[in-house]
Amino acid sequence: GLAKLDFRQVIAAAKEKVFPAVVFIKAVRETHESGKKLSVEVAGSGVLISPRGQLLTNWHVVDKAAEVRCLLSGGTYYDARILGIDKDTDLALLQLNLPETVEVPFAELGDSSSLEEGDFVMAMGAPWGLSRSVSIGIISCTKRHLPQISEYSLWLQSDASISPGNS
Repeated sequence: GLAKLDFRQVIAAAKEKVFPAVVFIKAVRETHESGKKLSVEVAGSGVLISPRGQLLTNWHVVDKAAEVRCLLSGGTYYDARILGIDKDTDLALLQLNLPETVEVPFAELGDSSSLEEGDFVMAMGAPWGLSRSVSIGIISCTKRHLPQISEYSLWLQSDASISPGNS
């Protein structure tokens, strides 16, 4: 028979694994309007994917950023530089400016091709510029096409609540 799983234990185990790798991101965009240089702060979330400080976030969080600062779960801030961006998939790869001897907690990436409609998923991030949060949902569609937004990608659609800043 199937072993009974307590859903709260499943959530707690996932949080314990991923929360230490969730990063709050503050990006400063510089714009020139009416002949004046303006700085605008944008907030978002990211996830560390290597012990040396590489992290994934959304392109829209760091688009046109002149400066990027990241707050780690332990309360430490690091500046980061953008290694690569992809507007179509709304992804950006950043690198924390870590001292040589420092390693950070990181989350392992899974294989999204194994997901099916109805599978449970969790969204973790730092919405509204606040402390970390978690929400739960299911995969609604595994091959969602978004015309005029992302012409060449198929997306996973979920009903997990994702607030502004959870990007």
